[in-house]
Amino acid sequence: MGWMLALVVVVLVHQWLPQARWLMVHMVTLGLITTSIMVWGQHFAEALLKTRLGEESRPRQLARLRLLTAGVVVTIAGMLPGWPWLVVLGALAVSAALLWYAAALGAQIRAALAPRFAFTVRAYITAACLLPVGALLGAVMAFSPGEPWQGRLMLAHQIVNVLGFVGLTVTGTLLTLWPTVLRTRIELAAATRAAGGLLGMFLAVLGAVAGALIGSTLLGCAALLAYLGSFAWVAATLVRAGVRGVRQERRVPLAPFPILSITAGTGWFALTTAGLLVMWWRSADAQMATSLVAADVQQLTVPFVAGFLLQVLLGAMSHLLPVTLGGGPRATTAALAVMSRGAVLRVVAYNLVVALFVLAERGTAGSGALFSALTLGTAEVAGFGSLSRVVLSLLGFAVLVSFVVLLVLAVRTSSRLRGTAVPLPTPGRPEAAASASPARGELPSPSVGPSPSVGPPTGSRTGPAPAAAAPMDRRALTGALLGLGSVLGATALGGSLDRSQGSIPDAAGTAGGTAGAAAVTPTGESTTISVSMAEMRFTPDRLEVPAGNTLVIELSNDDPHDVHDLVLATGATSGRLQPGESRVLDGGVVAHDMEGWCSIVGHRAMGMTLSIVATGAAAGTAADGGAVAAGSGADELARVGADMMAAPGPDVAVRDARLPAATGPQQRVTLEVVEVAAEIAPGVTMDAMTYGGTVVGPVLRSELGARLTVDLVNHGSMGHSLDLHAGRVAPDEAMRTIPPGEQLEYAITTDHAGIWLYHCSTMPMSVHLSAGMVGALVVPPPELAPVEREYVLVQSEHYLVPAGAPGSESATHEGALPVSPVKIAAERPDLTVFNGHATQYVHSPLEARVGERVRLWVLAAGPSRGISFHVVGGVFDTVFKEGAYLLRPEDGEGGGAQALDLAAAQGGFVELVFDEPGTYTAVNHSFVEMERGARALIRVTA
Repeated sequence: MGWMLALVVVVLVHQWLPQARWLMVHMVTLGLITTSIMVWGQHFAEALLKTRLGEESRPRQLARLRLLTAGVVVTIAGMLPGWPWLVVLGALAVSAALLWYAAALGAQIRAALAPRFAFTVRAYITAACLLPVGALLGAVMAFSPGEPWQGRLMLAHQIVNVLGFVGLTVTGTLLTLWPTVLRTRIELAAATRAAGGLLGMFLAVLGAVAGALIGSTLLGCAALLAYLGSFAWVAATLVRAGVRGVRQERRVPLAPFPILSITAGTGWFALTTAGLLVMWWRSADAQMATSLVAADVQQLTVPFVAGFLLQVLLGAMSHLLPVTLGGGPRATTAALAVMSRGAVLRVVAYNLVVALFVLAERGTAGSGALFSALTLGTAEVAGFGSLSRVVLSLLGFAVLVSFVVLLVLAVRTSSRLRGTAVPLPTPGRPEAAASASPARGELPSPSVGPSPSVGPPTGSRTGPAPAAAAPMDRRALTGALLGLGSVLGATALGGSLDRSQGSIPDAAGTAGGTAGAAAVTPTGESTTISVSMAEMRFTPDRLEVPAGNTLVIELSNDDPHDVHDLVLATGATSGRLQPGESRVLDGGVVAHDMEGWCSIVGHRAMGMTLSIVATGAAAGTAADGGAVAAGSGADELARVGADMMAAPGPDVAVRDARLPAATGPQQRVTLEVVEVAAEIAPGVTMDAMTYGGTVVGPVLRSELGARLTVDLVNHGSMGHSLDLHAGRVAPDEAMRTIPPGEQLEYAITTDHAGIWLYHCSTMPMSVHLSAGMVGALVVPPPELAPVEREYVLVQSEHYLVPAGAPGSESATHEGALPVSPVKIAAERPDLTVFNGHATQYVHSPLEARVGERVRLWVLAAGPSRGISFHVVGGVFDTVFKEGAYLLRPEDGEGGGAQALDLAAAQGGFVELVFDEPGTYTAVNHSFVEMERGARALIRVTA
């Protein structure tokens, strides 16, 4: 209950919390689900094995729960601020709790006398031993490895935890709990045969995890097929029990909510596992030969967590908690009836909400058509804006909260009918079963847990069917209609709010809207067109389709290096295609002209668009091709501001600005391309592309005449490259774009002194540089005198899409803002920073002492702006710019310099000596850039 109440609070305040999505998912999975499994798994084990533990064992059970809770809390505490070693500590505590739990269950099996249902308890033990593996994978992910490892680890993490730990536990429990919920008998021989599927599921999980980690699509998909087959073997027995239970005549009707909720959750489990199989198979290609990228795997979070886990949990609890309360048949039946109030309405509304979110996330033409069908044509994916999502989320949240409300009412009802106050039960105590068991001669009541009967069905009789069946059918129909109506009302309200706020266009102007579609009658014919993607172009880029025809696009990525996709203004999308990959996109019925584009950041701005022309369409049906993208409540050129006096966030590591030590005549380094969410100013997080995980890559140092070899490894989700300005090489090979999962070797001889820019040269370069793919290579001039302090400052400017503006939805990390090609073209930067963050050296100044000579290497990395570098209160006596000295103390002219002027991609260094202690400020003296963040404090002490 504690985790459930905490989850309610987090849902209410999630928009103000960091990593809110991760937090809510893991409060459900690690907190609510894992705790419930440990509590009720122990309870069921005692009931099934007939091995009631003594009171002396209860403190140990509570200690296990406390250890688990502490581990979950520590994991969350480490993940939110980005402290991976704290996450590791939490994962170890969670793993220890589960292994302790598994060992305790194993001891109970050994102590049991002829246990008939040991297969369920063995499933609990096996599942519990899998969770530490999942915890280990999650802990490794906390260190943010790049692609393909982030995707491989996340895929393996979800397989182990959801298909392994939860899937095995739930399936094993249902073999005995499901007949109990249905109050029907179970045939032990049939259940034992079905339990063989549990072993198949376990072995399939191991195979799928291996396939994920080694990047084998064939192995992974084969294992998932085996998993689905094993689950189907178990499900067949459950279905037969369900059919038998439905046909059974009863004096007391079944409580519908547990049945409906468990059935719906199990259906989502099977569908989502099949969806994972399809997604994994489609992800295979010659270039990556790995697994899904992390963003693809995250699409399964909603159906797995909201569709499967929560529904199965709440359905099971709606049966178990009233039965555990006991009080005799009358009290138990009444409490079950309370927990099933509005059952059909709740299940229909909740599952429609989950389905609409899943379909909206998919973004294909088929999912869009199904979305429209589920809303009876009253809503479309293109009109499913942010406010619609909020309203629909609140409806789903209300359904979940109703469980807590009904639980309180059920406790009161049970207490009243038995005539005494009832404390909430301590889960895991089978003596509650005895209190719930009917006396001889009383009407049999549901069992407290999966202690199934192998005799006649309980609560059944022979004779005519109960007269209450017809009213129940009418109530069920009414509930279904009310559930559908509530969802339709929520989508209508959300769509109205979206349109009033301008976050989606009005229907008359919406690409794919009903106004345009209504003017064209579908012909029932298809037009198939092959489209190639390469060199930032679609070929052909004009598709003529008879109005009313269904457009089918045979899409192929013929670009040798880069990733592309196609998004239509209707919302249909191909998903990302790796080089050489092909896919068929169903564009739906073409009712009007519309636009399509590549949604990879910067590609649309480079002209990667196509137009679809509806030939023969009636006048007035043409739609603005950019309607979906253009409609927004935020100005795409509005500045993204930041508090320039605030400290960096707690998870920001201040960049060491000191120049690295000399490296010798031979040096080999590895630059790993990683796409991350990176804070670049207090409260401002960018969807960053980086060398090594930081905005502005690592400072490299090489000596004159030395040989430098760089191994570039692309762990990103698109093509990237490298341009070392210090080298003299033909760009064709060394600077080529490499697709995800590949690497190249780039070797140069550093024959010229200076501070040299390196950057990504993949088009559009301005986007990749603004996203953080820049760095400095320092080659000191000959006989450069040593100094007491030597720092490197790399200036870069950044252009961000404001939250809610067109393009903000393309962010690949939650809470991060993508780079804005529109602002880059308009030359309207939001931030100009040193070494990747606006205020890091304001709150952690550079250090120097009075009388020390300080050398400051400066590079204007761009992509477009230069710098007039100045230190307030200081005078430069040495200036080195672009390979030559402009000023030296030994010149004998007595000169000094106040600023080092550098254009974009230029660099140099200055030297100065501080005569007095104090705090000095290094700035870009183009003060508008300084006010955007280009400043660093230098604290000088005596």
